Amino acid sequence: MSASKLSRVFKSRRLWNAPIPQRGVSLLEVLISIVISAIGILALVGVNAASIRYTKMSQYRGTATMLAADLGERMRANKAGFIAGNYEFNNSDFAAQAAAINLPAELCDLAATTCTAANIAALDLAQWRILVRSQLPEGSVFIQRDAARNGADVFVAWRDPAVAANDQAPAAAGECPNGLNLGGDLSIRCTFFRVQL
Repeated sequence: MSASKLSRVFKSRRLWNAPIPQRGVSLLEVLISIVISAIGILALVGVNAASIRYTKMSQYRGTATMLAADLGERMRANKAGFIAGNYEFNNSDFAAQAAAINLPAELCDLAATTCTAANIAALDLAQWRILVRSQLPEGSVFIQRDAARNGADVFVAWRDPAVAANDQAPAAAGECPNGLNLGGDLSIRCTFFRVQL
């Protein structure tokens, strides 16, 4: 083989084995990184939304706790009314409590007024129910006296505005009392309190 032919063979092999310049690879890498970043941002948005929802739920539970403590103090201040069973409120379902709450005729707000323990309990209960209704979304109550233990079971219920679908609904098992009659509505939350005198 002549030197010129040999030189041509080596040149053709070098050209054939030489890397082909690639174009558009950087653009593809940028697009993939944008997609990965977008997925990460969407995940952060979902976490933020859940965080806001749980913060609001915690606020409602804190409000319910303060309201139950208020009722406990009212019961302790009127033990005669409690023992007589005047603080029980267990005959109304959730939907029925949406109606306006009327204060009793005897308001016990004057020194000259003589009120019985039943009058004071009726006023306490009406005022407290108005307070629950105003501080929680569709706030409702269920109170059952436990005479054997000298206490009361207090349930504070509200409609959770963040529950949009069944997968976000609370567990149906035992969160709310049967007497509250929720009508299968899964957006209603209940919190249980035991008030001891």
